[in-house]
Amino acid sequence: MRIISGTTKVAFGFGLGVVAAGIFKEILPAFRGLGRPMLKATVKSGMILASSGRVKLAEFKETLADVAAEAEAELRAEQPGFASTQPFEEAPKQNAGIM
Repeated sequence: MRIISGTTKVAFGFGLGVVAAGIFKEILPAFRGLGRPMLKATVKSGMILASSGRVKLAEFKETLADVAAEAEAELRAEQPGFASTQPFEEAPKQNAGIM
């Protein structure tokens, strides 16, 4: 069983919109001066977050470099011939056979 049908839905929705607009019109002046301060606070928070993110990233890079150095030292101890600074050798290029 439908409580509200076709045209009644449209009229009900329109009525709700009018009521919401009226309420918004009455409440809006209370929040008029908050736009710029809220924007500034948001930007400040973003800057603080970015700064702390940079610090965390630097700490992570340092930790990763330490772990890599430890792993390399262990490999050198286990395998005396190990050298991590070997240059990368490219595979020989083949002719594609283009005319």
